[in-house]
Amino acid sequence: MSEYQPRPQGGWPDQPPANDASRGGNGQADYGYGPGSYDQATYAQQAAGPSAVRRRRRKRWPVVLAVLVVLILAILGIGDQVAKAVAQNAVAQKIQSSGLSAKPSVNIEGWPFLNQLAAKDIKVIDISGNNVTASGSKVAFSFTAKATGVHLSSLSSSASATVDQINGQATLPFSSVGSLLPVSGATITADPAAGPNAIKADLGIAGSVTGTVKQSGTSKIVISLNSASGLASILGSAAGQSFTIDVPKLPAGLVVRSVSVNSQGIVARASASNTILSQ
Repeated sequence: MSEYQPRPQGGWPDQPPANDASRGGNGQADYGYGPGSYDQATYAQQAAGPSAVRRRRRKRWPVVLAVLVVLILAILGIGDQVAKAVAQNAVAQKIQSSGLSAKPSVNIEGWPFLNQLAAKDIKVIDISGNNVTASGSKVAFSFTAKATGVHLSSLSSSASATVDQINGQATLPFSSVGSLLPVSGATITADPAAGPNAIKADLGIAGSVTGTVKQSGTSKIVISLNSASGLASILGSAAGQSFTIDVPKLPAGLVVRSVSVNSQGIVARASASNTILSQ
């Protein structure tokens, strides 16, 4: 009897014909030996199974979320700055309408601005102007002011704004003061040796005249000429005289509280409470 037994089902597969065209050019592609075969990375990926793919996707989510958050913040930041720029320009126009010859510079502090706008309460507004004149006056001056607690009546372009407190100062440059003196061609400078509020008017070959600056009421500055030197003292020119400078109307209802002299000119410090921004 022969010892050969038929191979059970599931044993070696039948060998395909050597020249079977279904296997491709060299007959190896279907058996893992050709260019389409698995490399080690592909094998490791399939060996790891779907759970590894899910883990990689989970790791990507924090990165994607972070990018989205940054983009949203950037968009909100740009929108906030645009809205603030529009509001600053509107405030500057309101202040100019009170009689200034030029639109002042306005900066609204605090971020985000849109939150303040929605509440119709602006915390701080910085205002400044350079070489401007006020209605009814030809005296050029510069000023700075800080308004705190600005409350809008509405969000429309015609809204009014009340201010809890505003403090500032206006500087009348000596070039403007010189044009107001009763002597022509005078060059005005501070004279600290003669006192904190002293000025000196240099008349060239005619000598010089000294004076003192004082406040009179809430809207006037008085300069008293005290003594003269050189030819001016002989002629008695201007010494003993005094003249008054009307303080230009300041924005936002600012009222002069004190005056002093520095190297730039005559400085009037002003403030106001519960006032209107465009007053």
